[in-house]
Parts: sequence; C-alpha cells; structure tokens
Amino acid sequence: MLTRRTLGLLAPLALPAFALPRLARAQAEWPDRPVRVVVPFGPGGAIDILVRLMAPHFPALANGQPLLVENRPGAGGTIGAGVAAQARPDGYTLLMAEQGSGLLAHELYRNLPYDPRTAFTPIIFLAALPMVLLVRADLPARTVPEFLAYARSKPGGMTYGSVGTGHISHLTAELLADRAGAGMLHVTYRSGAEVVTAIAKGEIDFTINSLSSAAPALQGGKGRALAVTTPERLPHMPEVPTIEATLPGVAATLWYGLVGPAGMPAPLVARLNALCNAVLAVPEFKAALLQQQGTTPIGGPPERLAQHFAAETARWVPVLRAAGVRAE
Repeated sequence: MLTRRTLGLLAPLALPAFALPRLARAQAEWPDRPVRVVVPFGPGGAIDILVRLMAPHFPALANGQPLLVENRPGAGGTIGAGVAAQARPDGYTLLMAEQGSGLLAHELYRNLPYDPRTAFTPIIFLAALPMVLLVRADLPARTVPEFLAYARSKPGGMTYGSVGTGHISHLTAELLADRAGAGMLHVTYRSGAEVVTAIAKGEIDFTINSLSSAAPALQGGKGRALAVTTPERLPHMPEVPTIEATLPGVAATLWYGLVGPAGMPAPLVARLNALCNAVLAVPEFKAALLQQQGTTPIGGPPERLAQHFAAETARWVPVLRAAGVRAE
C-alpha cells in the first residue's frame, strides 16, 4: 500500500493554464540534449554495468541524444544521490537508485542534504540482481555451515566488504551476522569491483555481492561462491546452494531503479518511463543483461518502483535499527 508521502512523489507539478502548451511542446521535444545519469558509486560495479548496458540503445529512442554516465562515488552513495536530488526536474539529470542512498539514507546520516523519502520522482524499476556469498580463496570453509562455524570461532574477527553503509551488500551481511550470532567487521569501498579486488588480494574474508562484480574473482580462482542470496538456486549455477537453505530469512536481491528529482511533471515521467521500457525490451540488451548479470529486466509503470520502495523500507529499516547502524 502506498503512503501519502510516496504518492506525493508521483504527483504532477502544478502549473498555471497558460504554461501548459509551452510545457507540452517542451516535453514532446525532450530530449534535445544529452541526458545525464548519475551513478552514486565507482565504475565497474553492477549498478554501473547496468546503466552502461542501457546507454547504447538510448539514442535510437531519444531523438538521437546520448545517455551519459556520471560516476559520483562517496559516502555510501549519498554524494551522487545528493547531486541528482538538487538538479532541475527537467528530465536531464537522473539517478540510478538503490536501497541505501536512494531509500534508507535518512536512517543512516544525521546531516544529509536531501531526504530520500521526498527528494526523488520514481520513473522505472529496472532490475533485481542475484548476489553471492563470496569468500577469499584460502578461507577454510567450503559450505555455509562451515563458514558459520568458522565465523563463530573468531568473534568479531571476520571482515567483510561492501559498497557502503546501508548498501544491500552491507544490509544482507548484517542480517547474516545476526542470524549466525557472530560479530563481523565491516569495511567499505567505492564500488563492487573494488570489494571483489580486495577479496582476490585476501584483504577481507568475504562479501555479499552481485554476480557481475564477483565474476572476475570466480573465474580467476581468487574467490569461491558458497551460496546465492536468492530464494531458489540459480539455473546457471545449480551447484551453488542458497543461504536460506541454512539460514531461513536471509534472502535479498540487489535492485536498481531510475529516478529523477522531485517535482517532475507527470507527462515527462510518462515519456521517460515509456522510453526506458522500450530500452529494456531490446533483445540485445536483455541478452547482455542475462549474460553479464544473471537476470532479466523488470520495467513497468512508475508505481511499481514506488511500491517496491515502500516494501523495501518496511523490510530493511528494522534491520538497520536492530544493528544500530549509523554513518556520520
């Protein structure tokens, strides 16, 4: 059920009647210059890969205008999200949103230049990606039960990496630690690629990360996948069990939505939503997404993303509060 606050994000901007014809012309011509998508993490991670897979198919559906990717990492994604939140609501600055910076940041940071509950206009639910429990190659554990036993034997001693405080890679690891009854040390990085590099170098013990980010370590023998975070085993990795088989309730996906600043006019949101749905339907894009990230696009109306925001908030805020997670 959508809250009044969430529904407010979808409301059109009120304009005087004399401005409507000019607005209609502007929206019919949109875009007439490049469209910027802010990625609030460094290059090479799943969120960055996803938008770069979309970019080549954008101009053919957008008056020939390119989709420009701008990486703005830092502070758990809140720096990039803040840039997008403060942009003009004209459709030329968008944000790749995820759980932390785009949804839960108000629970994490005391001095935030934007409120994720009111700062953004939902446009489209892009995709939900499976994640893996990836451990360093020499970790003395080959199964999830062995991993848990090892963690419990080293109270507070195991280290894990994430893309930032409040990111789903962090939240899921916190949930895992809570269910396992084992303390663990959190180390943050600017992107999923950096986390996996740390795994390959043996600098941290484990991470819960996307398949696309984990692939180099898996393929190079620098890490091992002990489990997937999806409720069911993955068709292309049938030998890897689910975490839920050992710890019921520890299931999660890495999801991404496209949003714009608050106050975007409803006709412009509809135009963007239709364009993005068309990109998600391109066979070459769908094939690349499946091959590189092990998933298929979601799409649908803006309300679908707003509903997902509400459901994810209801699920993860109690986890944050129970774990006492804060980022100063």
